[in-house]
Order: sequence, then C-alpha cells, then structure tokens
Amino acid sequence: MKGVQGWLCACLLLLPLAALALPMTQAEVRELLSAEPAQRAHFEQEKQVEGLAQPLKASGELLLVRGQGLWWHQQQPFELALSLTAQRMRQQVGQGPAQIIDSPQLLEFSTMLLALFGSDEQALARYFALDFSSDEQGWRLGLTPLAAPLDKVFSRLMLKGGHRLDWLLITDRQGDETRIRFSDWQEVTLPLDAEEQAHFAP
Repeated sequence: MKGVQGWLCACLLLLPLAALALPMTQAEVRELLSAEPAQRAHFEQEKQVEGLAQPLKASGELLLVRGQGLWWHQQQPFELALSLTAQRMRQQVGQGPAQIIDSPQLLEFSTMLLALFGSDEQALARYFALDFSSDEQGWRLGLTPLAAPLDKVFSRLMLKGGHRLDWLLITDRQGDETRIRFSDWQEVTLPLDAEEQAHFAP
C-alpha cells in the first residue's frame, strides 16, 4: 500500500500547475467553449433503456463550425449522418438517400442543439432554466426545459467538462438516460475543404 501511495504522490507532483486550476466562472467556460471557430471531436454514446440489461451504444465523430452548423457522424453500430444548420436538418442512413427534415418542431430542436454545442447562452436561456456550478474538479451546466416541445421529451440535460466539453448527460421523460462522452477535440483549419463544406450545403 505504501508503494502505491508513493507512486500516486509522484504522479501528482508531475501534474502541471494548470491542472490544479481554480473553479471557473460561467463566463470563462462560455469563452473557452466558443474560442475555436471550427473543431472536431470523437464521441461515445450509451443509452440506458428501462427493461434492457445492457445499454445501447454508438460512437462516431462530430464537426462543429460556428456560423454554419453541426455535422454528427455516427459510425457504429451503423452509419448515420445528421447535418444541422439554422435553416434545415438533413439525415442520411448508410449510403441511402439524404432526407431533408423541415418539420417546425424538429427545426426548433435543431436550433436548440446548435445553441447547445455552440455555447450560445442567450439562445439556451430561451429553451432552458440554466444552473451552473464549478469546483476544482470541473464545471457543470444543468438545463431544465421551460416549454414545449422540449419539456415533453427531456427531463433534464447536463453538460460537464474542464478545459473542454467532456460529457453530455440527457434524462428523458421516460426516465431513460443517455450519456455522451466527447474526446480528442481538435481545431479545424478554415476554410473547410470541399468534403467538409458539403456537410453544410443547402
């Protein structure tokens, strides 16, 4: 046991001082999350559904470009691409035809997701009551839906992170919970290449 304690102490001493940061303010988190105009990340998603012994799992990558939209590319267990802009939502399963979704309620949902991933606090406040907290371990932003249609679907959402967005936790009205872990955030050089720009084409 003493040997393990000594090893842990040695590891802690090697941590950079930045890792022992003070709690962040909500303004600092907002500035941190909106600093890069374009970035990509990997995601791993688990949904615990009542009645199922094992959670449903999915993984893939996302591309977030401020002012253009969000491209969500699920790669496992099957390929699904979802492109969100302020004007429309487009979905494609595998190599099948792309489907344009123009339902007003789903477009409202699309706008909410863009505000969520774009750290647009003013837009988020239209949809949710916000509850922010922070300590030495990281920050948390709870979101409770204010009105339909979101309050009919979600009970609560929680964003968690440190120097990046690390987790999105979603609890729906049925009591099922979805946990999405984000990793490997990388800045994307602008302008986008032709393939990346096509994700946001009208």
